[in-house]
Amino acid sequence: MNTPMFSIVTINYQNLDGLRETVESVRSQSFRDFEHIVVDGGSTDGSAEWTAANFDGAWVSEPDGGRYDAMNKGARMSSGEYLWFLHSGDLFGDDDVLARVASAIQTRPEGLPDWLYGLARVVNADKSLRTTLGFVPFNMFNFAILQRPLPHQASVFRRDFFWRLGAYDTEVGIAADQLFMLRAATSSTPMTLADFLCDFDCTGISANRSWWANNKDRHRILRQLETPIARWRTLDILIAYSYGLLRQLGFLLRAGVGRR
Repeated sequence: MNTPMFSIVTINYQNLDGLRETVESVRSQSFRDFEHIVVDGGSTDGSAEWTAANFDGAWVSEPDGGRYDAMNKGARMSSGEYLWFLHSGDLFGDDDVLARVASAIQTRPEGLPDWLYGLARVVNADKSLRTTLGFVPFNMFNFAILQRPLPHQASVFRRDFFWRLGAYDTEVGIAADQLFMLRAATSSTPMTLADFLCDFDCTGISANRSWWANNKDRHRILRQLETPIARWRTLDILIAYSYGLLRQLGFLLRAGVGRR
């Protein structure tokens, strides 16, 4: 049996409509060298029944320990060279995304990347654009200090690299994806693509967290890492909070606060 190039892992809980949309988005890809895996957390909204009747890939429906436990479970079920986590409700940017990413990987002069990421459109429930996520080229200062998050739905990891890094830490909480990507970045510089790889459903928990909550998580994450970044504590705090205040000021100005 040939190893597929991509293993696309979709986790789901009580989101049948989103699951249908994601499965259809994956099925519509022009590039076909992939497997699709669905990990459902024991939904009672008909997700398991729909998957059994309509999905031809590997899947499981059972209680789990949360999203990152489910994502790790999906990774264990995978056999592809690269892992791509696309949650229920999230969509590929268009029908040729996998084809473009595969071509970029295969033609990279430096060889196959350990991981890569592109850009993501953050969309509302009606699919209208809310904002965008991601930045290219990669810059550790922007990511770790200025808190510019990387979109994990637009990130792809070699499966052996994923396991070498220890998979997702299920004890960290909602920020485990950013911790994992920080570990990835300190181990291997990512390949980047200035391409919108996915449409990220902003009705999820992580999309609606405040900057301050994310900042608190980021400090907790940095303290766990044995890297030079984790030792910049005082400078980090000064820069991060100054940047946060400027962001808030910019938001207020754009919203017209204080105008007469």
